Amino acid sequence: MDGEQDQQAGTTRTQAPATPIRLLSKFTGAEARELPLVLASILCAFCLFCGYSLAKPLRDAVAAGHEKEWVASLLTGTLIAMLGASVVVGVLVSRLSWRRFVLAAHAVWVLGAIGLAVWFKLHTAASAKALDSTFFIAVSVFNLLSLSIFWSTVTDIFASDRAKAVFPAIGLGLTAGNIAGSWTVSTYGKQVDASTLVFASAALLAVSGICAAFMLRSLPAHAGKAHRTPGGSITDAIEGLRLALRSDYLGRLAFYVLLYSVTGTLVWMQQQAILKAEFQSLAADVARQNRTAVSGTIDLYANILTAILQLFIAGRILRFVGVSAALALTPLTTLAALLALYFSPTVAMLIPVQVARRGIHYAIDRPAREVLYTVVSPQERYKSKNLIDTFVYRFGDAVGGWSEALVAKLGIVASLAAFGTMCLGFAGIGVSLGQSLRKRESTK
Repeated sequence: MDGEQDQQAGTTRTQAPATPIRLLSKFTGAEARELPLVLASILCAFCLFCGYSLAKPLRDAVAAGHEKEWVASLLTGTLIAMLGASVVVGVLVSRLSWRRFVLAAHAVWVLGAIGLAVWFKLHTAASAKALDSTFFIAVSVFNLLSLSIFWSTVTDIFASDRAKAVFPAIGLGLTAGNIAGSWTVSTYGKQVDASTLVFASAALLAVSGICAAFMLRSLPAHAGKAHRTPGGSITDAIEGLRLALRSDYLGRLAFYVLLYSVTGTLVWMQQQAILKAEFQSLAADVARQNRTAVSGTIDLYANILTAILQLFIAGRILRFVGVSAALALTPLTTLAALLALYFSPTVAMLIPVQVARRGIHYAIDRPAREVLYTVVSPQERYKSKNLIDTFVYRFGDAVGGWSEALVAKLGIVASLAAFGTMCLGFAGIGVSLGQSLRKRESTK
């Protein structure tokens, strides 16, 4: 009789109506007590990256309005600014609690975005180049710092067992923010001016800051004491360089990322040249709006393709084809992109080529690259990863920017030969890294 009652009670429980809280808990992986915190984290991620996705196409459009040498100098300026930011942030992190540092960072982002929006609204022809330079570098450095600070914060808030449950939903917030921002620019980029886009970005960053303040209320008292500079300090970078020089495996990994950055920048520089030529007959502001809309369209479809590949294809490729093949995909796709854009430098060719290259990188190449760090020691992983993902990557941007300007003077045959050699070497290093990974895994 008792068993029958228990069975009936169990049936009653399973047939209980699905309330909104239960549905949200199931969707996010959160327990009922932590649901507000998880939802705040998702909204924070969404707003942070929606705000960035509004600004990024404008940043690319700004670069497309200038000569190649000026764009290359901006990439060098971004590297220098990143080094300076690492020093400043390192000092602040050592003197402030993590809670105060994160809130201060959001305040700087919001005020900086408002200042740039006002500058876009009031600028004159004499200050246009200074504004474009400031905006380009600011958005690039923000991209580096914001992601690192966000994930450092949520990693502190959620214990390891809960992180595995809720991080996928938080990551979905990032993806949704990227898609929403790029969709907005793709749809309305021709109708709104730069100032409006940056004001909208500032508003989203403000909402993100409010969510971060709510999240930080749950920050453990001991959190932040072991935090290091987001992106790694200069000292960490030097130690990472030492480790990379001593290890053939880490050295090849650093060179792989360097070649990815250089070749990716070469494709990006071609993108800027195509967008500049496509709209150069229009007035400056109208041309920038059109370039912004096209850049937003590329970002939108690249983000959608990335999400589809991550959901349905990427895992299967890594499991059944292997890391070596996955690491060779982006170099070969990049070579195809360079060839396609050289022989058909049009917007109609640019959009599918960039969407395919970026989608494959973010969905397949990047996860495969992360797997490479699983067979090194924790110290090697932290130190070398910071060096490779920040300093090596940005250095590659600068090298790629100046290389494009120099290689263009060699003529089309020599240029294509140089690009082909670079991309095939890039692919070869990827294959060798996958083979080394398999050997290291077999000896564990």
